[in-house]
Amino acid sequence: MPDMAGEWHVASLVVRHRPEALPLLAAAIERTGGLELALQDDTRSVLLQESDGTAGLMASIDLLQALPGVLTVNLVYHHIEPQGQAGDVPRTEPQELPG
Repeated sequence: MPDMAGEWHVASLVVRHRPEALPLLAAAIERTGGLELALQDDTRSVLLQESDGTAGLMASIDLLQALPGVLTVNLVYHHIEPQGQAGDVPRTEPQELPG
């Protein structure tokens, strides 16, 4: 059996925070690879996380939880996609379009 190149993880996180935590949260997002802001208001932020493993996701959650003013970090969605060997092209079935 060929070795797999790894996994691709995508997750969404809801962060509840105090308004004064916004600058620290923005800085954490900026310096953390794979972490992206999707939506935000004064006390809630929705973040997207892409990583090549669970360790990256957990590291982001731990980082966010440790920020002053962050109250909770909730994992809302987590999807894992296996990655094939380098150079593999995903196989798709042809589809007919109506019309």
